[in-house]
Amino acid sequence: MTGARILVVGEAITAFMTYPGESELAFHGPFPSGAPVIFASASARLGAEVDLVAGVGDDAFGAQFRARLARDGLALRNLVVDPVRPTASVFIWYEGGGRRKFGFHVEGSAALSAGPETLDVDPPPDWLHVSGATLWFGGATGETCWRAVERAIRDGVRISFDPNVRANDLSERTRRQFEVLLDAAEVVLASAGELEALGGDEVAITGRGAIVCHKNGPNGATVVTSDGRWRVPAPAVTEVDPDGAGDIFAAGFVVARLAGLDPVASARVAVQVASDSVGVRGPLESTIDSLDQYLARPSATGLSASAQRMA
Repeated sequence: MTGARILVVGEAITAFMTYPGESELAFHGPFPSGAPVIFASASARLGAEVDLVAGVGDDAFGAQFRARLARDGLALRNLVVDPVRPTASVFIWYEGGGRRKFGFHVEGSAALSAGPETLDVDPPPDWLHVSGATLWFGGATGETCWRAVERAIRDGVRISFDPNVRANDLSERTRRQFEVLLDAAEVVLASAGELEALGGDEVAITGRGAIVCHKNGPNGATVVTSDGRWRVPAPAVTEVDPDGAGDIFAAGFVVARLAGLDPVASARVAVQVASDSVGVRGPLESTIDSLDQYLARPSATGLSASAQRMA
């Protein structure tokens, strides 16, 4: 890595999951989760320097977060431990065919308690990653995230943006924030159909020199730049739990870009890192190698496979 630093601001959520064929009460967990946390953990394990601004409760789930993040190489100086509010939680029911139901318990939780004073990171970041869910959840953490966006735009910090929220769930304010991010981000990472649902203009985004990367799950990714469009296949794997794979993909892409890889090569790294993550239960439970190790063994990871340029 180059020593570049990534700033991530967002919600820490403890997840409990059931899987197809199980009782609706047969929950597995608790798993440390939350899209920004998953991204931060994967980025740190890939070898990046990461500052995570988030909030957890002064409870057993908060202690689990602190231990896991420290294990993954993240400093805890920007992690708020709320003495009153509990760690947020989510219950996830897998229904088969990629469908899931979510039961969030975030309102009134410590996930929303990271105030703007937590942005005083030193050294300042070289890259800001934004999950749209953070702005959607709101609270002090959402406000802090937006302040980080405004600072990044002002200071010329590179931004990646993963919308990560259904378009019809957005308030008018959050929709305007998304529009700003779609105009400012260097990398827009969208799930299949997400950019179109948000009214994003792929031509306008790539026309200003930015990258659009469509995440297509087991079908890999599609990378779009002003130079063209490429399909990047994913290796065949046995899927156990895809939760968080999109955030891990985003981490692989961003860390590879910071290391100087071109957009297609970055997507090749990202699909492999994400594919490695779906074979175990829990979004932070998979083994992630350093970026150098992924690049050193292309024959083993499939990184040598050619991406297909699309018409």
